[in-house]
Amino acid sequence: MVVRIRRPLKGAHFIHPIEPTPRTAILAPGFRETRLVRIFPQGWNEHARRFDPGSIAGPLEQLRRLALAACCWPLEQAVVVFTYASAPGIPPQDREKLWKSFGVPVFEQYLSPRNKLLATECDAHSGLHVISGCEGIPLEHDVCACGNPAPRLTRGSRLEELAGLLA
Repeated sequence: MVVRIRRPLKGAHFIHPIEPTPRTAILAPGFRETRLVRIFPQGWNEHARRFDPGSIAGPLEQLRRLALAACCWPLEQAVVVFTYASAPGIPPQDREKLWKSFGVPVFEQYLSPRNKLLATECDAHSGLHVISGCEGIPLEHDVCACGNPAPRLTRGSRLEELAGLLA
């Protein structure tokens, strides 16, 4: 008889906003690798390029630098921007720049300091659906345009966002 001892996996589990999950390069430490998800804690480099991701995820600053460097080809699925507890969301101008640079939609994921997913943005981009936590934060309880009844964190109204883009 063979007894296998499983060691606890290190890092947070990454949940991609679009199914099926494409090959995803995460440009931040603290996540768990899988067959389709690779972690590049030093950011974009030759190893990340050779991985040939269809999607990238990381903190806003890291993705801004990558967009400015124009070193990436158009991606297949999405850019996932990590924002952290008590930090502001993605400014509309940054969302637009990232979308134009990478040629794919941009989704925000609100994470705890240990990268646990607290809330995630859906295709409707009408706030972030609460997954866990978020106590004490004002939430929207109306059913989202995507049909999900989960409460949402709001990041300003869509009118404010559109006005910011037109300014």
